[in-house]
This record gives sequence, C-alpha cells and structure tokens, in this order.
Amino acid sequence: MASQDTHLLICKNNQYPSVNVPKSYWVIVVISVFVLSVYFSFFHHLANRDFWSSHEARAAMNANSILEGTGTMLPRIYDGSEDLQKPPLYYWLVAGISSLRGTNADSVSVRLPSALSATGIIILLLVFLWKNYDFYAGVLGACILITCIHFGWLARIGRIDMTLAFFTTSSILSFYESGKTQGWAKSVFLLITYIAMLIVVLMKGLPAFVLILPLFFFWFLFLIFCDNATNSFPKRLLLFKKLVIDYHLVPGLLCVVLLSGLYFYMVNEESGGRFYDVFFGYHHWVRALGDGALRSHPVWFYVYQFFVDFVPWSPLFYFSALAVFFSSRFKLSSIHWFGLIWFFSMFLVLSLVSYKRADYLLPAYPGAAIFLSVVLSDFIKLSFFSKLLSTRTFYKSLAGILFVSSVSWVWYVDFYLPKYEPMREMKSAAKFIRNSTFDNILFFNMESHALAFHIGKPLETIVGWENLEKSINLKKQAFLLTYPENIEEISGKFPDHKLNVLYSKNSQLTKGFSRPFVFIELKSQNDS
Repeated sequence: MASQDTHLLICKNNQYPSVNVPKSYWVIVVISVFVLSVYFSFFHHLANRDFWSSHEARAAMNANSILEGTGTMLPRIYDGSEDLQKPPLYYWLVAGISSLRGTNADSVSVRLPSALSATGIIILLLVFLWKNYDFYAGVLGACILITCIHFGWLARIGRIDMTLAFFTTSSILSFYESGKTQGWAKSVFLLITYIAMLIVVLMKGLPAFVLILPLFFFWFLFLIFCDNATNSFPKRLLLFKKLVIDYHLVPGLLCVVLLSGLYFYMVNEESGGRFYDVFFGYHHWVRALGDGALRSHPVWFYVYQFFVDFVPWSPLFYFSALAVFFSSRFKLSSIHWFGLIWFFSMFLVLSLVSYKRADYLLPAYPGAAIFLSVVLSDFIKLSFFSKLLSTRTFYKSLAGILFVSSVSWVWYVDFYLPKYEPMREMKSAAKFIRNSTFDNILFFNMESHALAFHIGKPLETIVGWENLEKSINLKKQAFLLTYPENIEEISGKFPDHKLNVLYSKNSQLTKGFSRPFVFIELKSQNDS
C-alpha cells in the first residue's frame, strides 16, 4: 500500500455520499437563521450578570495582572498570590481581548473567548459535515450543538472548557482531513492538527494528550480493520506503522512535547519550582486518582450526566447508538464511525478518571453531534420520509427549532436569570465595602474571587488564627471579611478590640446560591 492517501484506500468500500448542495436561496436563508440563532444563544446580553463563577473572577484578576505587567508568566489574583492551577495561556487570551478593547478585564473579556469558541465549533462542524457528507448533515450538526442546553450555557461562561473544546475540535477535524488529502493540503492539515494540539496542552496540560491520543489510536484501529486486505496480525501491524508515518504522528507529537515542555519549564522556573508540584502533582495526579476531598464520582457518572446535559438530543443519541450496535440493519459510513469513536473514546477516558465534572465532557460533544447528524440525515432521506418531508419543509422545521431555541435563551437571560442576580452578585456589596475604607481588607478563612475582584486592591488573604493574630496585633484598626460563624471566636480572641459589623450578607439574602459573609471592623479600644 504505497500510496500516501491511506485513509481513502482503506475506506474504498465505504465511499462518502455525494454532497447535496441546495439552491443558493436556501443556503442564504439557513445561514441567516444560524447567524441570528448564534447571536441570541451565545452573545445576547453576555455581560448582564455578575461573576457567578469563581473561575470567571479569577480569570479577570489574572488577566489584569498580565496587563499591569506584574504576572506575565505567573498571573496573580488581587491578594498577590500566584495562580498555579493552570498555565497562563488562557489568561493571556483574556488580557489580549481586554487590550484590544482598551479596558481592564471584565465580564465581556472573560466570557468572549467562550462565545467565540462555541461559534467556531459550530462553523467547523457545519463546513466539515457539508464537505464530507451533505448539507443536511452540516446544518443538522450545527443545529444540534446550538440547541444543546449545556453547550449553550458553557458558551456564556468565562471558563477554559469551551476554548479548550474549540482547539480540540480543530485538531481532530484537521487530523481527519489530513488522511483524505495529499501534497501541500495534507501538510497544512497536519500542521493545524499539531498546532491546535499544542495550544490545548499549553492551556490544560497532559489531559490534552489523554483526550486526543486515544481517539487517534482507535481511529487507526478502525482504518486497519476496515481494510479487507489486512487479515493477519503482521499485516495489520505493518499498516499501523504506515498510518503512524502517514500522519507524521511521531515528529508531530515530539514537537508538541518539546515546545510545551519548554513552556512549562519556564513557568516552573518563574515559580521557584512550585508550578510542577501544584499543576502536575496536585491538579493532574491527585485529581486523576482522587483523594476523597475532591469531586470523585463513580465510573458511570457521565452516562446520566451526558443524558441531562445533551438535552434535547440525548434520548435520540442514545437510541441511535444502541440501534447501531444491536441491530444489523444499519450500514455505517466512516463518518458515522468517526463521530462514534470521537465521542466514546473521550467518554471512556474521562469515566476512568476519579475527579469528574460535567464540563470536562464538552470536547466530546462535536463527536456526538457528527454521529447523530449523519444518522438523521440518512433517516430523512429514506424514500418514505423524502415524500413527506420536502426541502422547504425541512428548512422551515430547522428554522422553527432554531427560533424556539433563540426565544428560549432570550427569556432565560432577560427574565429568568435576573431573579437570581440579587442572591449571587457581589458588585453592590463590594461597592459598599470599598466606600467604607480604602485601607487593606483582610479575607480571613474565606475565598470569594468575585467579591475580591470588585473590591479591588489593596486586599490580603489570611488563613489560620495564628496568622490573623499576627496581623491584627500590628494594627490599631483592621477590616475583615469572613463567614458569620467566625464572629464569636474573633470577638473572644481580641478582647482589646471593638468589633463592629459594617455589612452582612446573610442566608436570607443569599438563599443558598452563595455563601453568607460579614464585613467587620476591629478597632483597638486602647486607642479610643
């Protein structure tokens, strides 16, 4: 098998369906509907709510430290502590957007990467499926992700997950396309594959390899067993070797490892050796194995979590997957298998890890959308349904689904979420606190990144009673933020200080959506 186009030769008995190109009128209509739906789903009133997630506020503080020049390699939150949980690449992105906007990092800068990344995934999926299957599959795949509840919500949150999913998707789709092309086009796709993989590693670390490489491995196995000529182990082993060479897997991965290793080494040196301990030691190793203190879940966690998060399409996805595996009536193309392998390889790897979060499965969503979209495309083109479902009816139905989704997001963002803003926002409390004093504010045994962001500098985080005593004994007047349960003990430990509660956000105000806290003044009575 001397040809470099191994992918096409192996799948010669599983040809791609001819691309169904609709009339230009329908293309314009569908694209217009998608643009409006993307806006209302991902961008509409993106910054209306405060930072509800501590990750968002931490990203804003880290980005501002980069803009100030105090945390280029090691971003810092406002108490001066270095953020070693993640590499700084994502925070550079937020800082870059803020710089282009000419502002400090805020909710727009923090959330825009997620909204833009979600849009990028939609575009990639539409073009990929249109090119490799048909226009029906393209618009269905894009529609599935736009209307997927959890995908739309993560597009509105300033976390790393959606940006990570975009570059993961870019790497995987380019990997697939490189197997179908030759010459300079193949080189371009492979270059995109490994550059995107490098970006994912620089953002997340080793989990990028754990997510992407098993997919590549299972895809190679599919290509090998898809070839009827390789019916013996030596031939399959030889073909596996040819695939590794054809996809430039060894030099590509070596470049990713070397460049990311150099990057992590520089960050570790800047941190005095603490970055490796925190990022790799704790946030990789301990999270993977679990220690009881982390969010450990059983192996089957993602079975029901994906069902909830992929609504309204999850019942149809599970039904289609089961029908494919337990029925011989379905004949799948390589695109069907590519989507299934993409989803289930990531699903399997993440299920084996002890620490689990629903958001971690997000990079697998495009794989699920690819499989389901081509299944639906095949289904609506059956002779029975093609007579009932005309082209016009199909596009009207699609537009109707996107319209309902858009209206739902507008209602959710403009009417539902504002009801919870008073319980979760920290801006008004921070304004009162900072207007009370411009002195250093002590966060004692308390973490609230959103409150710290709005209060601004100077502030300090103190953990432990011994450290608090040292700090208070040096001051005649101190301002503390802490949890209500600490007030009585604070009063007992500092009998020479008068304790005044200046502000309290109690459980009646938070209603369980955020933790109650108090702002107190400790003033030495010897000074009165």
